[in-house]
Amino acid sequence: MKSRCNSRKRQIMRVIAGTWKGHALQAPKGRDTRPTTDRVKESMFSLLPHRLDGVVVDLFAGSGALGIEALSRGAAKAVFVDADRRAVGVVRENLAKLNVGDRGVVWVSDWRKAVSRLADEYPDVDWVFLDPPYAQGLWQQAVAALADYVHIHGGIVCETPKHYLLPPDMSGFVQVKYKVYGDIAVSIYEPVVEEL
Repeated sequence: MKSRCNSRKRQIMRVIAGTWKGHALQAPKGRDTRPTTDRVKESMFSLLPHRLDGVVVDLFAGSGALGIEALSRGAAKAVFVDADRRAVGVVRENLAKLNVGDRGVVWVSDWRKAVSRLADEYPDVDWVFLDPPYAQGLWQQAVAALADYVHIHGGIVCETPKHYLLPPDMSGFVQVKYKVYGDIAVSIYEPVVEEL
């Protein structure tokens, strides 16, 4: 969840629904993290066509808000990945405050190395949340890497600026939902089911 932020102060967000509904979450200080707003997060999760109950991956975790929301709504485990140690520190702080225990796994890692590591430790996941730094345009690269290494049962959720249009299909995943919320767009991709 990186790019920009208008303030150097920590932003406060809340868990929208589930076990920890209403609990406040911290976001990293500075301009390197762009947390998903509560409004976008609520809308994003309402688009998911399946119940959350497996392993989810928050690949560019930032504050960890997306993975924590998934845990609150029933995901069994969330893997949080970010290369920024400050962001990872905030993820750990948020998880500790909610007493998540071993349901939250945090990796300080480049996303490419993390995808390879997922293949060894969590080869089957339910959902992956992708909210990379906007300027780097990593959505298609990340989806292609995930498709090579990880079996994703539910799908992939991409958060983009509204002007950045992702293709209707990427590396064996097809876009099933697309919504714009202000300056942000959310795309839901599901695995293509091959007919016998």
